[in-house]
Amino acid sequence: MKIIVNGKEAGTKEKGCALCGATWGEYYDVIDGENLFFCCDYCALEFKNMVNEVKNRTRWSKIYELVINGNYYTGRTCIAKSEDKEYKFYVKFNDEAGIETFKELT
Repeated sequence: MKIIVNGKEAGTKEKGCALCGATWGEYYDVIDGENLFFCCDYCALEFKNMVNEVKNRTRWSKIYELVINGNYYTGRTCIAKSEDKEYKFYVKFNDEAGIETFKELT
């Protein structure tokens, strides 16, 4: 999965956390068969919850690219891509890494 966070490629220790882009931390998790870098377990859980919500709403089996803009405080405006389809959405998480707000965007 190609991941772009605030304009920069992410998902590896060298490039930054797959959700927020931070380069500190040492947390990894397997998402859709790929070992992705996260700065912490909260970012990993938020990312998993976000990916699962997109897959549930779109019925996609796999997300090929995810463009994420924003942060924890303002929420994130995102574009998920799978093959020739794309899905735009806004997501904001709560203090327990659950989804507080999820809106489909046009």
